[in-house]
Amino acid sequence: MRKTLLLVIFLAVNILVLAQSKRYYDKIFTEVRKDSAIVYGSNYTYDILKGEAGATKKDLDLDIYYPPAEDTVTNRPLIIWAHGGSFLNGTKDDHDIVYFCNEYAKRGFVCASINYRLGYELPLDSIAAVRAVYRALQDGRAAIRYMRSVANEYGVDKNRIYFGGTSAGAFIALNMSYLNLSSEVPNYVDTSAHDSINADYHFGLDGIEGTTNNIQESSTIHGIINYCGATKIVEWMDDPYSHSMPVISMHGTNDSTVPYATRIIYLNDLTPIPPQAPLPIVQVQGSYDIDRHAKAEGYTSRFYTWYGSDHVPYIDFETSEAAQAYMDTLMSFTVKFVYQDFLGLGEVSGQSENEPPCDFNNGVTIPCSQVGIEETAGKVNQPYPNPASTTIQFGSKVQAVRLIDITGREVLKRTNVTQLLVDEVPPGIYSLEITEGNKTTAKKMVIHH
Repeated sequence: MRKTLLLVIFLAVNILVLAQSKRYYDKIFTEVRKDSAIVYGSNYTYDILKGEAGATKKDLDLDIYYPPAEDTVTNRPLIIWAHGGSFLNGTKDDHDIVYFCNEYAKRGFVCASINYRLGYELPLDSIAAVRAVYRALQDGRAAIRYMRSVANEYGVDKNRIYFGGTSAGAFIALNMSYLNLSSEVPNYVDTSAHDSINADYHFGLDGIEGTTNNIQESSTIHGIINYCGATKIVEWMDDPYSHSMPVISMHGTNDSTVPYATRIIYLNDLTPIPPQAPLPIVQVQGSYDIDRHAKAEGYTSRFYTWYGSDHVPYIDFETSEAAQAYMDTLMSFTVKFVYQDFLGLGEVSGQSENEPPCDFNNGVTIPCSQVGIEETAGKVNQPYPNPASTTIQFGSKVQAVRLIDITGREVLKRTNVTQLLVDEVPPGIYSLEITEGNKTTAKKMVIHH
């Protein structure tokens, strides 16, 4: 009798916890199920590192993560994730992608992590690079069609399918929506059938939908998660399908691989394969310009800038505290706006958008609200040294000063000081806020020990 009573109490407590939790926002499960290595199609491979040149086919597979058996919901949203790796390497088992899949499945989503075709043809030039992206987009569309075909089996709502990715995977996510018209495909990409012969690149690549599978389902999506990605031109967002697409973006201002704004990508940004001399590949527009264009045109865009950060600053989250802080910010920001903007389930707490730099492409790299402030503040209370290791000094006593880390957390706060001790503050990039009267200014500070 006592065991029965305890079981009833345990079940009642769990039911109460689930009732109070917000599905798709809170983690409501501790374990998830995973179906691995599911073949969703096959297509011709072009990986020069493996001696493949478009003459043989390779199976492409994905893993599906979904809630445990006790979950009875049958209309779950789906997020398909694509890994990074410059279209040269990476797999569906990359640690960040596996982490995302587990985190969202614990919140009630279904997630799929996909392998897609990798590799470039020779010669390594802009055409080869664009062809690599084009093939990956075809595979991404095939993965969407496959997941729609098994929607009933996994309890997926076909009208709530989203695509996310890191780096190269973010290129796929963005252009899954933006490069959706045949007229947008560059005219130097041969979209004729594979058995056609092109004088320079040997094989046609087929149309936008590709031939990775022939499943008769739609490849449309309903939202984009973009971590450090880019698109060719932001005007691709302006057709009705693309501009209806909410996008969540995060990117570092010092990204040397995928441009934060508008810049030419060079071969050496992507791969150590010779030649070592900088070889221009293609000009793209990164998250900063995507967000600016979206907001100017009234499209739904949420954007978080990692000031001073290089490419994918969260990637070593399993071994680095600094990278884990980036990952924590990423999850807080993305979960919030997936819930609010993608699912439309109301406002929740979490990391909000920060202010992007003002006119970054013209060299103004601080938030718009701070333009002109650093010069006036620096005449009296310009903090020094920068970078700092033990103390930050001021030209005279300051009324109040706050040190804010990359997650928006207040690390230090002091009043009426001429210096700030930072010898025990973790190394990193911070925002230093100085208050004088009713005016607050900010300065980016680097701390190292």
